[in-house]
Amino acid sequence: MMFFLIILAGLVAWGGHLAWRWKQTRDFAPEVLAVRKAAGEVPEDVSDVEFTDLYLRSEGPRAATYFFVCAAIVFVLLAPFVAGFNQVWRIFWRLSGQSPVFETGTLIHTFSVFIAFMLVTIALLAIAMRRYYALMPPSFKHVIRDLNGGQT
Repeated sequence: MMFFLIILAGLVAWGGHLAWRWKQTRDFAPEVLAVRKAAGEVPEDVSDVEFTDLYLRSEGPRAATYFFVCAAIVFVLLAPFVAGFNQVWRIFWRLSGQSPVFETGTLIHTFSVFIAFMLVTIALLAIAMRRYYALMPPSFKHVIRDLNGGQT
């Protein structure tokens, strides 16, 4: 139980750190806009709200957020996954004649749980990274170029 609470505390701290980084990025956007306007890189008619939204899309900690969501999903679904895997394992074990080699708790069972869990985790990360790259916002350089009407 203590290990569970330590991991939960780590996830909560990680989530808090990510929230702080998103807030820090949002708070920094008006300063960046003021500097860019003073340098003539951004037109004067660009509003703080418009720029902040674009700045968050291009400079926010998106990858870390995707990793955090994956870690939280794995943390929440680990116990139900192992329980479900064990139920299916027992069904096949009984159907195969209850061989002591494949009984729950043996080395082959433990290794199979590990492999199945790793495959599910890899699939979850692949889905997350596919979504991350499919929804990739433009870089900050492209945002500035677009705000200038496509001119650098």
